[in-house]
Amino acid sequence: MKDTHASGTADESTVYLQRLVEGEGENPWLQRQLSHGFKGVYLELAKLELRYRGQDAPALNTDNFEPGLRRVNERLDCADFVLPAFLVILNRYKGEALLDEALCTRMEEAVLGYKYWLDEPGEEINHTCFFTENHQALFHTLEYLAGQIYPQRVFSNNGETGEWHKNHGLTYLKRWLSWRSRFGFCEWLSNEYYSEDLGAMMLLAEMAEDETVKRQAAMLMDILLFDMALHSFKGALCGTSGRMYLWGVLNPEASETNAAAALLWGGGMTDGRMSISAVLMAVFHYECADAIRAVAQDKQKAIEIRQRVGFNVEDSWRYGIDPAEPDNIMLYWAMHSFFHRLVIDSSRAVTPEWYDKNTAVEAHLEHFRLMEAAGLHADPDPNDSALTQADIYTYKTPHYMLSCVQDYRKGRTNFQQHIWQASLGGRALVFVTHPGASDYTGRPNYFVGNGIMPKATAYKNILISIHRIPPVHKYLGTHAYFPVHEFDEFTEKVGWLFGRKGDGYIALRPLKGQGVWKEKNADLYKSMSPATWEAEYARASKYEYWVAGHANAWICEMGDKTSYGNFNEFVNAVSKARVEGDTFSLCYDSPSLGLVETGWQKPFKVAGKEIATKDYPRYDTPYCKEEFDTRQYKIECSGNSLALDFNTMERCSCKRP
Repeated sequence: MKDTHASGTADESTVYLQRLVEGEGENPWLQRQLSHGFKGVYLELAKLELRYRGQDAPALNTDNFEPGLRRVNERLDCADFVLPAFLVILNRYKGEALLDEALCTRMEEAVLGYKYWLDEPGEEINHTCFFTENHQALFHTLEYLAGQIYPQRVFSNNGETGEWHKNHGLTYLKRWLSWRSRFGFCEWLSNEYYSEDLGAMMLLAEMAEDETVKRQAAMLMDILLFDMALHSFKGALCGTSGRMYLWGVLNPEASETNAAAALLWGGGMTDGRMSISAVLMAVFHYECADAIRAVAQDKQKAIEIRQRVGFNVEDSWRYGIDPAEPDNIMLYWAMHSFFHRLVIDSSRAVTPEWYDKNTAVEAHLEHFRLMEAAGLHADPDPNDSALTQADIYTYKTPHYMLSCVQDYRKGRTNFQQHIWQASLGGRALVFVTHPGASDYTGRPNYFVGNGIMPKATAYKNILISIHRIPPVHKYLGTHAYFPVHEFDEFTEKVGWLFGRKGDGYIALRPLKGQGVWKEKNADLYKSMSPATWEAEYARASKYEYWVAGHANAWICEMGDKTSYGNFNEFVNAVSKARVEGDTFSLCYDSPSLGLVETGWQKPFKVAGKEIATKDYPRYDTPYCKEEFDTRQYKIECSGNSLALDFNTMERCSCKRP
């Protein structure tokens, strides 16, 4: 990292900031963010940095500060997404001619009056979310840095000094940093929330006075970016994910992380898309490690990625963690395991009565106690949103990527977990879900998440997803998202759906039942592309293939020109393959891998060999091989290397001569 104050150089970060501010009146996505969001302050931050570097920039638009100021002052949810910009502006540009003193005072008052954690006074009538993984990172980072910047000032919400807040935030921050360095990110591969995590780590890496925190945050940025590089295809982070939203799934090119990818290694969107992480990285001129950039740009013929994040609550003691210890509670809340039987007493101990989770904590605790008193069984793990151990498998070639979280919490209700996806570039992507709701914005909704999660397993270019839905559920059926208009070629044959994008091929079919194509819905495009939905809707053809039935399986096979020759040869080979059985025992005689066997309670076998789907290493990739719960990582690609040691806080990056 280096300061480019008044440098005048047109490096990548300057170009990105210039394109961002130039898009204020032209970029429909940016216009949408400015008119309906609260992150407009990041556009103004870009203008300030350009002037700081001696570049031309438009005058500040103070209207873009107002939604953020209101969100912070009224303590609305996601105010912590705004405060990073305030802290950077106050710390970096205060006194600059472009910045009005009265505006600085308003931002300063907002920082000093904010509520930084659950243990501060004041009820949260707007239900601020403190506890998810990305929110924890931001809240602790912001409190620590605000206290560092204003050590002698009194913070009006709780009457404590900035020095107190610095130490308070640092206590929680050190725990969060340690957990993430050991176990990875439980909101795995989220092309929304990785941006917020990166933003928090960028702030610490640049602004923290504590050298250990500064170094640890920079190293965790490496881990996050390595994840992005591994699981991106044609510039987009578009694999399985712990937490997703509609726009990030169906249009991965427009995701929050892709602006950062475009800035750091040339992937992602290049039209000046705005995100917290990209703006902060550009402001601080962050330079990605050469080894990670090489991974992102690697064009190997085919690579297998096995990776594990997180752990199951029942395994806590294996890692020296006591779930009954209140100091550990935020590790479990980040995993959305608030109500697990082993955690619920700690949740009760730390949840204020005014907090919106209090009622649910009390209800679950009473339920456990009543069931135990009656000698009856109660599900110890009742959280539908739980982000427990995730064993991730991704197979990537130059023409397609298949990504799956293996056999993950099958049969349970779901939140935002995106179980699997086949990607062929851009919006040419395919997946299957059991709808969780009829809308497109909920969690889960019609396409994102599942009402009931499947058992999905993958190996190389083959995936089988088995669904078993309770008869009382509203939706007794499953559906494929297969946007025909995004493919260069499409056909159907003997129950199979076939698509070609470039030289990549995909085949998909249900085990049982004849599917029907549903009519396209304008509401989907209004939700996915609110700035351009009319044009998107006009070009769309069929995309939803519905198959009725409470029990079914879907078979996906991928291929390319290299392995099959032309598209017709792929269609002919796959359509002749034997498929038989039911959800308890099925087989598919793949023309590429041989006999594939599995079932709801059966192991996943390919050509007679059982494929491991549980307890993966932390990383098992061509670039990095490390066991789970390590604190040391070594990444190598194309002669470049990056060594991270979280025990000694040493970071060594070596570039190929």
